[in-house]
Amino acid sequence: MPGSPSLAHELDRVMRKIDAQMHKSMPAVDTGRIGPMGSLLLMQLDAMQPCNIQALATAMGRDNSQLTRLTRDLEAKGVLKREPSPEDKRATLLSLTDEGRTFLLEAKAVLNLVVEDVAKDLSTKEAATLIELLKKL
Repeated sequence: MPGSPSLAHELDRVMRKIDAQMHKSMPAVDTGRIGPMGSLLLMQLDAMQPCNIQALATAMGRDNSQLTRLTRDLEAKGVLKREPSPEDKRATLLSLTDEGRTFLLEAKAVLNLVVEDVAKDLSTKEAATLIELLKKL
């Protein structure tokens, strides 16, 4: 069952539905052109901050160089900042700026509305079960 094409198809279908609705809903919020990947990075950073780029890349399952480019872009847009680590001045820690926190609150509100719409046919119990099952993947 885990390698089932139908599982891959259904996961892809749901993600495409979420993605399409996010692309339709986010332009009103994403005036700074943060984008989907930037939004995901900010959400992960919010959960870990302050943290270094290596920890962020590991948590997101991404390449350090890819996130380094993205964090530079997000820093230039004013939504995250880099500061020297108090323990090791050679290391840099990333954290959200006030502007980044404001954007993230708005982006999470849109995401919540989109997910609520996508999952509207699930009962509360079914939604909780789905979350637990997805955590196993």
